[in-house]
Amino acid sequence: MHVLDVNQMTDFLLNSFKLVSIFATVCSALELFFPAHRYSFASYLRGARNWAIRIGCGALIWHLYAVGLQWLGVKPLLTVNISTVLHSDNAVIKTAFAILSGVLVAIAGDFFYYWMHRAQHAVPFLWRLHATHHSIRELTAWNCNHHISEPVIYALFVALPLALIHFESGVVPAAAMTLITFQAHLSHSSTRINLGPLRYIIGDGQFHRIHHSTQPHHRHRNYGFFTTIWDTIFSTAYWPKRDEWPEVGLRNQPEPLTVRDYFMFPFDRRRWSAAKIANDV
Repeated sequence: MHVLDVNQMTDFLLNSFKLVSIFATVCSALELFFPAHRYSFASYLRGARNWAIRIGCGALIWHLYAVGLQWLGVKPLLTVNISTVLHSDNAVIKTAFAILSGVLVAIAGDFFYYWMHRAQHAVPFLWRLHATHHSIRELTAWNCNHHISEPVIYALFVALPLALIHFESGVVPAAAMTLITFQAHLSHSSTRINLGPLRYIIGDGQFHRIHHSTQPHHRHRNYGFFTTIWDTIFSTAYWPKRDEWPEVGLRNQPEPLTVRDYFMFPFDRRRWSAAKIANDV
């Protein structure tokens, strides 16, 4: 992984927000025409603002992460050459194979995310950071931000293990990241559109909404981000009924509305007490 220079960081910021904007807007259109819940226009603007903040902070965090890997001399322990598996000059076949490979890489990466996510709900300090995301009551494809510290946790629990694997073809990781980015918005989208039987492999909005539910019987369920496979294997999957679209958020914590609240949510002592933590984890 190379250290980003100023121009590369600018390109990273622009491309990241462009990708987020495209996917979030597509999913927002689904929310408009096939709504499960309707939320205020202000929540969409708030979400776009927070995404801009998070992408900016994330660029700096990932830059420091890349510097850290180089400083520590971290090198891949395993090299995977996907191209050796397929010998074809057909562009359609190559594209389909890249997408399939991206799906498989995303599923493998989600194994680490699954356990990181469970730790975020089990460890009080990690929960305070993660609760910024769970406090959102107007959950949509745009308004679905994590705290700005999330990339730090992700880098340690997910990106670092994956850094030990090198892919000869850069297409596969790019395909995986594109799929994961789209999933980030689809899984938080307030639309009745779902993936049907495909949800037994890839999570959709209804499956992930259970994880955000305020209902006690939905607690500690559906931790997976991209795939539902790990929830199935580790017995944390909850398959929602056809019309099961619960309210979301934290019962004892209002959603952060201002930039200050967004930054300070985990550190505001007024928000946190033993009783509140016990009721909301």
